[in-house]
Amino acid sequence: MKRIVWLSCLAYFLVGLATVAFGALLPELLQVYGKSYSSGGQLVFAQFAGFFLGVVLTPRLTVLFGYPRTIWLGMLFLVMAQALLFFSPMWALVIILAVLNGCGFGMTQTALGTYLLEISDQAAVTMSRLEVAFGVGALFMPLISSVLIAQAVWEWSFGIIALLALVNLLFWSRKAMGTPVIDSSSIHPLPTTDNTMKSKKTPIPLASLVYFTLFVFLYVGLETSLINFLPSIFSKHFSIHASNASLSVTLFWVAMIIGRFFSGYLAERIRYNRFLLVSAIGAGLCLVCMPVMKHSIAAFALVLLTGLFLSGIFAILIVYANSVFEGNTKQITSILIASGGIGGAILPLVIGWCMDRISTSSTLVILAACSFLLLICLYRIRMNLQSKAAQIANKNLSL
Repeated sequence: MKRIVWLSCLAYFLVGLATVAFGALLPELLQVYGKSYSSGGQLVFAQFAGFFLGVVLTPRLTVLFGYPRTIWLGMLFLVMAQALLFFSPMWALVIILAVLNGCGFGMTQTALGTYLLEISDQAAVTMSRLEVAFGVGALFMPLISSVLIAQAVWEWSFGIIALLALVNLLFWSRKAMGTPVIDSSSIHPLPTTDNTMKSKKTPIPLASLVYFTLFVFLYVGLETSLINFLPSIFSKHFSIHASNASLSVTLFWVAMIIGRFFSGYLAERIRYNRFLLVSAIGAGLCLVCMPVMKHSIAAFALVLLTGLFLSGIFAILIVYANSVFEGNTKQITSILIASGGIGGAILPLVIGWCMDRISTSSTLVILAACSFLLLICLYRIRMNLQSKAAQIANKNLSL
């Protein structure tokens, strides 16, 4: 089990690298290819359209091939996409490779997350480790890209990811795994009857599920927009070089990693919904204040605070949803990750359009509005759960 967790952390580290690669390189890519910010939004949309495709395909692929082979296939897609991007192909092929790249890390992330949630006795701790590994990868990518951009060899960012993806590909091969673990039933036997399985499942109220999915849609769209457009925002708003602007994402992920070390413990102490409430308010206030900053140093400080507030939202939301809809881990996790994939595709497309047509200050206000919309989702989730609890209590009293 420990070996699988460590291999999963290494894979999540790679996913972190691959997820933010385009964002870290976006100002340079747009300059080299002579494209606008709208084209940058299309690039991010293509990547997360591929991510959504990977998420949708994963449940079926894990049934057909098992988790390790599905993860291996996701790694193969990453190797192919990143290796071809290294050679700086024409823009149309870059868009296609962005889809393949997104599909690769979408399959890998979904298969790994579901796999470990099913087989782990300490799901929250394991998921926290994966999120930290993802954050470390997302942190190093802008830092590496910043150095490579300064040396005018930015395409090596893709080459490095391709090499690491190849290493992961070898680790997740059947030979490297040592034992052919196909699915979680080989570790935890499934219930012997359908009735036993159904008795452990909590019915899924549609209204609550809608607001959970909308919450993830907004959050992933917000986070994806930040990690992809922060360098462009800093470069445009504060007129700094692209290599320095890329440090904004580095600081963002430093804060995300630090926050994820403590978010689980904090959320347990103050309750999940209260933790999510404070996080959304804090992130929104930071984003509202950022446009009025006259100096880039103050804006970098706000980026750190934004990262801290956003750091634990996704992991805690997944745990929160699975505690509400107990016994539906695979179904709920797949729905929420898919919703995040859609948000990660659509909102950056909108932000790219805004970067071309309105000021960066207004763009940041739109991002802040997404944070405050999370509050509405949390309020509706709480109201629906309270209403459901009241109905159950009244029903028990009537009996």
